[in-house]
Amino acid sequence: MQLNLLAPFQAFLRPKSQFALFFVAFFVAKLLHLGSHFSSLPIVLYLLYFPTFLLPDVLLLVGSKVLIYRLNGGQASATRKGVGGALAIFTTACSAAQISFFVETGGEIQWMAASRVLGGSGGLGLLLSGLPSMIVAFLVLYALSMLIAPWFYDLTEHALETIKGSFRKSFFLIVRRREVAEDYELLLSNEDGRCASPVESVQSVTITKSLQRPATTATAVTVSILTITGTIFVGVLQFLRPITPPYAHMSGSLPVTLIEAVLFQPINSEFCLPHPVEVVPFPFERFTKFFDNQQPADWLPQWETCGRDNGPRPPPWLEHPGQGHGPGEGPPPRLPPPGPPPGPPESPPDFMDGSLDRGHRHHHGGPKGESPCEPLKLSNLDAIMVGSLAQNIKDTRPTIKNVLLLTLESTRKDMFPLKKDSHAYKTILSSYGDPESAQDLDSKFQAFTSASTFLSGETSGFENASEELSESDWRSFFKDGMGAINVHGATTQAAYTLKSLVSSHCGVEPLAVDFTEETNGLIYQPCLPQILWKMGKAMHREERDRHKPDEEKNGKRDHHAWTWESTMVQSVTDQFDSQDVLDEQMGFRNVIAESTISNPQSKHYPPKQPRVNYFGFPETETLDYLRDLFVDAQEHEKRLFVSHLTSSPHHPFKTPADWKGKTTYMQPQRWRPEDPLDGYLNTIHYQDQWISQIFQMLHDVGALNETLVVMTGDHGLAFNSLDKSQSAVNNGHISNFAIPLLFVHPHFPRIQIDASTTPLSILPTILDLLLETDSLPKPAANVAKDILPKYMGNSLIRNLDYRVNTANGSAEAFFKPFHFSAINPGGSLLAISDASTTYRLILPLCSTIPVRFTDTSTDPQEANPITAWTPGELSEIVRVRHGVRAMEWAILAEELGRWWVWQQREKWGYWGNARETSRGGAEVGGGVGRIKKEHWWETR
Repeated sequence: MQLNLLAPFQAFLRPKSQFALFFVAFFVAKLLHLGSHFSSLPIVLYLLYFPTFLLPDVLLLVGSKVLIYRLNGGQASATRKGVGGALAIFTTACSAAQISFFVETGGEIQWMAASRVLGGSGGLGLLLSGLPSMIVAFLVLYALSMLIAPWFYDLTEHALETIKGSFRKSFFLIVRRREVAEDYELLLSNEDGRCASPVESVQSVTITKSLQRPATTATAVTVSILTITGTIFVGVLQFLRPITPPYAHMSGSLPVTLIEAVLFQPINSEFCLPHPVEVVPFPFERFTKFFDNQQPADWLPQWETCGRDNGPRPPPWLEHPGQGHGPGEGPPPRLPPPGPPPGPPESPPDFMDGSLDRGHRHHHGGPKGESPCEPLKLSNLDAIMVGSLAQNIKDTRPTIKNVLLLTLESTRKDMFPLKKDSHAYKTILSSYGDPESAQDLDSKFQAFTSASTFLSGETSGFENASEELSESDWRSFFKDGMGAINVHGATTQAAYTLKSLVSSHCGVEPLAVDFTEETNGLIYQPCLPQILWKMGKAMHREERDRHKPDEEKNGKRDHHAWTWESTMVQSVTDQFDSQDVLDEQMGFRNVIAESTISNPQSKHYPPKQPRVNYFGFPETETLDYLRDLFVDAQEHEKRLFVSHLTSSPHHPFKTPADWKGKTTYMQPQRWRPEDPLDGYLNTIHYQDQWISQIFQMLHDVGALNETLVVMTGDHGLAFNSLDKSQSAVNNGHISNFAIPLLFVHPHFPRIQIDASTTPLSILPTILDLLLETDSLPKPAANVAKDILPKYMGNSLIRNLDYRVNTANGSAEAFFKPFHFSAINPGGSLLAISDASTTYRLILPLCSTIPVRFTDTSTDPQEANPITAWTPGELSEIVRVRHGVRAMEWAILAEELGRWWVWQQREKWGYWGNARETSRGGAEVGGGVGRIKKEHWWETR
């Protein structure tokens, strides 16, 4: 018997074999896809929506059978054979690539970035590195399809014919046309019985005979009912299924996902990859050309000592073999992620051992941290203090015993305070359509943001001049001309709360990836709680055997000798997106959150108010806990750093049911639901009252005159009514970024500062204030002085006379700070601006959103942005409308943004996927972008 080596290839020419191969290819890839995301959802939701995940595959199976792999009289046309064969081979190749990639890396292929990979300098090597395993996977898929080919096609046809025949019989049964139905069925059965070859006849004889036997009436009705019921059930599930990730992504099937990648190609598909395919250098030439001020000849970033950091070098996947996408020996280890997020360390890392230096460990895949070679590094620590602050500190000697950092959820700058004749006010007034309504509206706004108006020192236009303050009122403690350093021009570092907390508490820039992946590594600079803890260690080490005469007053130690204690306080859950892990990594040993308030063992249980939203309780439930912190700290000789995160201005904009301040600000529209802006305005008013309660508590316990209160927003929030743009998700509108920022102390002069800055400057400013007010003993002051210059942020109590690092020290800066802000959820868009211009660029990362340019000097509300699908197209439009200078800035900003994204990956030592939908279930874990569950059956 002679062996036919061409038999496998000859078999492939048959439509039934092509159909089997196509099915095996897309279905195996789908099973792998669903398996990798098994941990992405609670098990209950995974099982509930599982039919919807398979719905595209059922449609692919039926559609390809009917349209492409259909046999007419047992034969298929040459065109169908050609198309069917090409589709089967193409899908199998993609499936094999996906399987081999998963085996090599544990991740999924980013089809949207395929062209970028192949076009890069390392693309060919990357492709060849996985070719052997891809060939093996292809052969396995082909062999499996050949095993099922003889019966799979006929089985599928039998199932479809059974359903079709059952519906036909049921229909004729209803209209009482049984005889016609029988004749029609007999005719079709005779046609279906025709075959083209003896081979095909033998393979399908059993199924053909079964098709010739008409289904009984009971069987037909049963099949029809089950089919209709199943279709309705899956349709309802599909309709009810959330539109948020990862549901839609989990439904994706080859080759549809690849077609989508071609049709909806990201503008910058390289950002879909864990690694850059080629080195992305800092654009020194374009940068220095744009800022035509003379740069220092020995500017450190271009000095030879910084050649390793800023000069030419291999791509990161070659520099770190075996990581991410790069070729290496054996399966690449996952430098987090993927893999389950590591548990929080027993103590905050790297600051307990006596060192605050995080080191330069990026050559080993760890976080790189800040470097003196950082091209955008500026410093103003040598500048003089702003306004009359220096003289005021000298005269009044303000005491800073405690620091309270208030992070105001979703608080726009134009709501802190709301001002009469502002764009927001005019928009609200316009909803009435009657100018005479202004007086009634003004009365509603009279006390709307009274606390923020007082603290900021700004004029709202709604003030009540006749209001008299009692001595017990906290505001009476602030003398005329004293209050706060109020900053105008602050921009959030991330329009995502937890990423914003990283920048304000740790002085580091976040990752431009979805959700708080920062918790999967080490924060590359010490956070404020860790610095304060280190100060205490330094004091104990220095003064253990010494006792200064002035350290005791009336039998008590002076507060300079007290150690710091750091606490995070919020009324909502800390289980969302691994915030509990983040809190611990930032150095918070004590956390008061929703779990504390609802714990029967807590001191102030039960709560006075019910839950106000799906995150937890209203802020007022933390008041007693805050009071205890300050009272106990005084009694036990502790200094406090308290971070408090508000929550009411977060969607769904709910206030307590018994709150008497709720009112209607927007004119109700007939036949329309309540404007979301109205709910938001109520929460802003509620938050303002809560701020007043906090200051009143500080006043009542005697801590107001010795507490530095820092207030800032985590991000803003856009509304259609105000901005013709809605939400902070994938939205680069400026209202999502402009935030309040002020430093409050009863003994500070009221100073208004215009500074284009970010929360990166909060930590350096706090340390600078502690130093300048002589609030630290010498050992602690040495710690602050040593760490302060290492941060990217600047001190906002000093003039903005920036200097750059040089080989011989420093020199006057030839540029101003650039700001890069991640946009919720983090990996889709990047907002870029700089202090020397009023331009803004919204750079798409791994997304299909157009690139966007605005000039806030001519369009402060960004009502008429310039958008384009390519940076080149955008540049030409900008040149025509705004001139050559604006065009050059847009080009520079795009190049800087590209460099910054990969620079941040290197600083954090993070080489995972940017988008949450691209991460496998093990990488995503149970808490990314959602609230962690205590039990497997929890779904909310």
